[in-house]
Amino acid sequence: MANNLLLAMLFTAILTTGCAPFAPNETPKPSVEIDVPFSITTQGASTDMLWWKNFESEELNQLIETALTNNFTVATAYARVKQASASLEQAGAAQYPQLTLDGSAQGTRRSSQADSSSQKTISNTEKYRAGAAASYELDLWGKIEATRSASEQTYFATQADLDAAAVTVAASVASTWVDLLAVREEIDILTVQIENNVKRLDFQELRFENGLAASVDVFQQRQILAASQSELPLLVAKEQVLRNALSVLIGSTPLSPPQVSQEKLPELIPLPKTGLPSDLLMNRPDIRAAGHELFSSQWSVAQARADRLPQFTLSASAAFESAAAGVFFQNWAGALAGNIVQPLLDGGKRAAEVERTRAVVEERATAYASTVATAIQEVEDALVNEKQQQEYIKLTEAQYQATYKTLEAAQLQYLQGQSGYLPLLQEVLDVQSLERTILQEKAELLKYRITLYRTLGGGWTHNLARVAPKETPESSFTPEARIEGT
Repeated sequence: MANNLLLAMLFTAILTTGCAPFAPNETPKPSVEIDVPFSITTQGASTDMLWWKNFESEELNQLIETALTNNFTVATAYARVKQASASLEQAGAAQYPQLTLDGSAQGTRRSSQADSSSQKTISNTEKYRAGAAASYELDLWGKIEATRSASEQTYFATQADLDAAAVTVAASVASTWVDLLAVREEIDILTVQIENNVKRLDFQELRFENGLAASVDVFQQRQILAASQSELPLLVAKEQVLRNALSVLIGSTPLSPPQVSQEKLPELIPLPKTGLPSDLLMNRPDIRAAGHELFSSQWSVAQARADRLPQFTLSASAAFESAAAGVFFQNWAGALAGNIVQPLLDGGKRAAEVERTRAVVEERATAYASTVATAIQEVEDALVNEKQQQEYIKLTEAQYQATYKTLEAAQLQYLQGQSGYLPLLQEVLDVQSLERTILQEKAELLKYRITLYRTLGGGWTHNLARVAPKETPESSFTPEARIEGT
């Protein structure tokens, strides 16, 4: 009768194993509008490609390649992926039976004597034992599957975090590289300006010696020369600071700075294709990470709910035990058992866990929506900044042309004695300032273009080195297929 009951329980458990009544039934979606186009749309280069190669600089390519391998933030994110991979394997282990083996051998030698006149008795006792025990928890309500799925989504989230780190690092290296080239070019411009100021000072001193200029004109020109010379050390320091920053970005130290020989700013790379805000759900790794974290928390709710229902465990054991090695395998015992546990009173612990995990879902749903909204804002900001920056550069260049013509007219009037030196000096300062401003703003435009690529994300990160569990998990919320050939 007992055996029939055990078999009935086993049959019922097998039929219900794999049922997951509390599993999430849909992919998480952000509670924000994502179907309205961006305010500015472009039909440019694909963000799935390695966009920085459009700069056509082998130095930059090498810097970013090194950074994606050695950068400290990327290395940290990669280590977290390995941790999540191991945790996923641990969570999946509960889906399989657990088997343990044990064995022992014992020998006893005993000496006894009743009294001093009796003969001593010596006895030997031997005992051998070997056994095995197996247990398996039947996943009646999907608790084990929910635990594994929650861990799986966390694993996917850490992979997306690695992608996000790579996107940020690549953009940071490119932006720092642009800043470095801009400073070098600004040093060249300032050096030429200093040389011109020296020539103007020589010219004013010569005019003063010949009675054609006042002493104040000489003093003013000396003031302008000293001011321009004083700016040079700051730019040299800025160049070194940027090289130091570049060293750390590629996973080195300022003691071993990278060699960057390029001196001039590159041309502006093509605009990327903006697509729709909904495309960011797959192209932005930080959004993917937030989505996986949300899905993981939903599986945690399923786990907590299933934990309140009966748990059924099968166990089996076998053992060989004998006092003589020769008949060891003749003496054995085996057992098969089924155990069912139903929580009744736990002080509300399991119910509170369900509420806690549901609150975590609410928190992560808000975080997911916030991440999406922030990503859309970043793209919008980058688009607007770039458009207005181009207009600003165009107007500043027009201002420079007008100021340069004014300088030529002021110089002619001064030489003809029709005006003093101060108006001419002011035009000189304006022209020199605008020369450096235009350079700085062109560098800023390059960085806005880099920022636009960063904010749009892209599929190029899918080619990063991956850490996969022994059995690659499948998910209903996974990134797009890995893109090859980038």
